[in-house]
Amino acid sequence: MILSLVGFCALVALLELDTTYVGQLLISRPFIVGAVLGALTGDLFLGLQVGIFTELIYIDYLPIGGVVPPSGAITAAVAILMNRFFGMNIYFAFFVGIVCGQLFSFVEKILRTKRSALIEKFEGKLIDLKLTPKNAIIKSILTEFCVVFAFLITCMALFGPVFDVIHNDISEKIHSAFKFAYYIVPWIGLCGLFLSFSKKPKED
Repeated sequence: MILSLVGFCALVALLELDTTYVGQLLISRPFIVGAVLGALTGDLFLGLQVGIFTELIYIDYLPIGGVVPPSGAITAAVAILMNRFFGMNIYFAFFVGIVCGQLFSFVEKILRTKRSALIEKFEGKLIDLKLTPKNAIIKSILTEFCVVFAFLITCMALFGPVFDVIHNDISEKIHSAFKFAYYIVPWIGLCGLFLSFSKKPKED
């Protein structure tokens, strides 16, 4: 179980690189991540459901300028892996995934800030031929992969055991509330999408 969980975290970290670092082929979209993990864990329908719900809940987040949106890939991955490896009900796991996706946006901001501060240093090394562009790119990719991988492992190690301890004490009312919240997520997303398309541009 541990080895397979580690393998899944490594796979998600690889897919997450597609967000900005490698390719940008959209394989880091929650729909794709959800479908891949769902298929590999034996529940394609659940993977697709989580992926679509994640796409809809984050539909208004646009990575414009310095805005770092929550990671949809991590949200979907945490939800599916929590459900698969820790038996967490998907209506709980999905919201744990949202928390993790939001937290990772702060981690990504820190990474980008530190990377920006090192630009001049890297430029100097490139000019002095102490660092090649290839090595700089590889170093950046490996750093991002390791950060995402470590973040996912931390989320699993933190939230999984906690759920194991408290799940028997969760009341039926809380179960019902989270289940209701989970199934209205797509409707909230669709309402946001409708409002976005229904806004008319201002006339001069």
